[in-house]
Amino acid sequence: MKRRVRLLLAAATGAAVLLGGAGLSATGASASAYALADDFAGDASASAYVPLEKDVDATVTLKLKNPDTVTGVTGSIEPPGKSAKTVSFDFTPSTSTSTSTPTATPSPAPDKTITGKWTITKDDPAGDWKLTVNVARSGGGSSPSTFTVKVSGKQGISGANVTPDPVQLVKGRDTKVTVEASVKDAGTVSAKLVSDTTSEYYDLGELAKESDSYYRGVTYFTDDTTEGAWTLEVYATRSGQTLKGEASFSVVAPTGGASKKAKTRVTISAPNKVTKGRAFKVYGKVYRGTKAYKNKIVEVYFKAKGTKTYKFMGYAKATSTGKYSKTFKGKKDGYFQVKVPGTSKTRTSLSPQEFVDVR
Repeated sequence: MKRRVRLLLAAATGAAVLLGGAGLSATGASASAYALADDFAGDASASAYVPLEKDVDATVTLKLKNPDTVTGVTGSIEPPGKSAKTVSFDFTPSTSTSTSTPTATPSPAPDKTITGKWTITKDDPAGDWKLTVNVARSGGGSSPSTFTVKVSGKQGISGANVTPDPVQLVKGRDTKVTVEASVKDAGTVSAKLVSDTTSEYYDLGELAKESDSYYRGVTYFTDDTTEGAWTLEVYATRSGQTLKGEASFSVVAPTGGASKKAKTRVTISAPNKVTKGRAFKVYGKVYRGTKAYKNKIVEVYFKAKGTKTYKFMGYAKATSTGKYSKTFKGKKDGYFQVKVPGTSKTRTSLSPQEFVDVR
């Protein structure tokens, strides 16, 4: 069942309410270029978006031809319906640039990558911005080149839900619960399931963006999970600014009451970025109740970015202090998750999802 989503600006002033709805695929910032052939090679690339609250620096990257003859680069960018802003470029003229006549024709210098920066505020519009770049060269004037830079909008959460809803607990079993969120223009998306009446919660960590552009995550509710009203919290974060969305769901107690199985819990950590082909570790700690789960064997799973299915990657055995680790080689971007299998005396549990960026 789709739920209306209430949105809040987390760690920022003000609040906004948006209705729930169908998912929107995320679109990154991009730029198309119509530049003078004499000054630039290829297209421009840009990273530009409208922030939630605090001003952000946007960037555009260009490949400058024959940089040894350039004495300066200046620019401005004009949002739709608003005044132009100054763009500052990191170009420094070559010390060999001279207006004197050379005795021999030197080989042209390779193209030079330059970056321009400007400020975008929360009140600026998204859409196509007009970038004008002026290149001054030795022995001549400046010539303008025009680019169209697409500035993406603020991150948004247009829908989120929990399946099943209500979550019907079953005595002696762990119930699989799936979270799905429709989010656009976010860097990362994470989620928690929080009881409205107690301090109990389930942390799903970073949700995985799948091939249909929805973000999803999975956890297991034990049969002694708090019954009643719960809240799904979804966090869409980009460059340190976070939008929080909330949707309600409910939990129904098991018929015959909860079993006497002990709860388990497992943490997970991994490097945020790894070099392709290099070894890295996925590690954490396993708990039974509040104490270390000694010598417990856990299962490690991996889901490649953009796919929907987790694949079993092997086992890891906890030490006498409950710590586990398993070594992998960086092959693809994706998400790791660790499962503690249940037994006749203990409950199943899942770690949050942990994303690893392979470069």
